[in-house]
This record gives sequence, C-alpha cells and structure tokens, in this order.
Amino acid sequence: MAKNRQPFSSRFYPLLGKLPLWVLYALAFPIYLIGYYVVERKRNVIYSNMQNSFPEASSSELKRLAKLNFKRLVYVILEASKTLNLTEEQIRQRVRLRNPELIEQFANNNQSVLMLAAHHCNWEWMLAGCSLQLSFPIDAVYKPLHDKIVDEYMKVSRSRFNARPIPNKNALIEIMQRRKEVRGFAMVADQSPVRKEEKYWTHFLNQESSFAVGAQKIAKLTKYPVIFVGMKRLSLGHYEVYFEELGQAPYEKEGHDITEKYARATERMILGAPEDWMWSNRKWKKKRGIYD
Repeated sequence: MAKNRQPFSSRFYPLLGKLPLWVLYALAFPIYLIGYYVVERKRNVIYSNMQNSFPEASSSELKRLAKLNFKRLVYVILEASKTLNLTEEQIRQRVRLRNPELIEQFANNNQSVLMLAAHHCNWEWMLAGCSLQLSFPIDAVYKPLHDKIVDEYMKVSRSRFNARPIPNKNALIEIMQRRKEVRGFAMVADQSPVRKEEKYWTHFLNQESSFAVGAQKIAKLTKYPVIFVGMKRLSLGHYEVYFEELGQAPYEKEGHDITEKYARATERMILGAPEDWMWSNRKWKKKRGIYD
C-alpha cells in the first residue's frame, strides 16, 4: 500500500501554479540555496559537465556558471508549474516569436513540419507560446515521468491551445496516422539516447556525444521539413523563440545530415547562453564504443 503513495512534493507541485508569478520568483532563491548546497549529486553533475565542455574555464568561473545555471533551472521548474494558469495575454507577453513566417510558410503550403527543440530556457513555455501563436496545432512528443501526479498535471498543461502530448513510444504511429493533417510535431532532442537505441555520434561541446536519430528517420519517411526551434531569455520570465530550417525533402538515403545540423544549432544556442541549458542532464554518461 505504502509503495503506491506519491511523495508530498508531487501533490504540492500542482498547487504552485495557483500562486502569482512574483511569489514563485520569491520562492526561487531559498529553493536554489537548499537545492544547490544540499543536493550534492546534482550539483556535481552540472559542474562536471561544464568542466568537460569548457576545459579552458577557471574553477571560479565554472562555479559561478554552475550556480547561475542551478538558479535558472529552479526558475524554469517554478515557471512550468504556472503554465496551466497563465492567460493567453500573459503567454503572448512572455513568449515572443521572432520569425514565425519561416515555419508558417510550410503550413500555408499544406505541409506538416518536424520541430526540434532542446532543454534550453523554458521549453514548457515554448510549447505554450508556439501553440497559441502559430496557425497549426502542435503534437509534442514527450517521455512520461515516473511521478504519475506530476506527469498527469504536465499532460494537461501541455494540451493547451489545441496542442496534444504524445508519449515517445507512440510517436511514429501517431505521426503516420495524421499524415493528411497539417500539424507541427515537436521533439526535445538533446537528451542522450537509451542504450539499445540507434545513435549518431558527433563532437558536441568539446566532447564525443550521442544523439538519437529518430527525427532523422521520421523526416525521411514523411518527407516533412525539419525546423530547429530555439529559445533565448530576454529577462526574468520573458523569452524569445526563433526558427531555423534544418532541411527539406528530398533527403539523402544514407547519412545523418539533419541530426548533425540539429547538434550544431543546439551548440550555437548553448554557447550563446550556457547558463540556460539543462546541464543536470547526464548526456555524457554513455561513452562511445561501450554502449553502441
């Protein structure tokens, strides 16, 4: 019986979204202090990843960047809890689309698109902002959370403005079933692929890094154009979303050109604001030649 109980934090998380943003931001600093100085394992992962990615940076600079990154991560977690309760006007004010015409041109030609994003800035608000301000519905591929309460809350939150969350295991089937509709199929593709999954290896942030090739395969199968969706922090709680074309059909039968272009676009975005990427992601846990 006790094993089925959800932790108190799970039941508490949906309640955070009912608080005003200024209260959430006031809570961010004490949460950051407790988290950064108490959760040693998470802090060490962030610092180690940064140290390997920026070998020429001094220890003091890495510590400063790691602290700022942990603080930004707390902001994003708290902001994400608020997504369900933001008004349309608040979302428009806080998430600005820089060049939506680049992606809208495909919808205007009755073409669906693959939208590849990363864990940079606030990816939850990115989905809400794009779903609200683009002319076509978005299906967001996601990995279900182990915490059932938070997972269900996030599914409802991600379903706003005609968006539709798709569990990653069902992604290909769902996309193929909707080939006759004009939609955006969004994936956050910067996590390390699982052990048995096919991988593409490339030099990324000064390290040999693996990327999943699912988006590349889907693009070849569907012939959809592939768009990189980037995000930039303008100020606290305010972001800008921008679009870059990664490729259009016809695609090469062999090779991983789309995956490589995605890696380069993601790397440029991170180097522009390294404090805003999710460095706590253990992307480099798997080494080439061991888990291939």
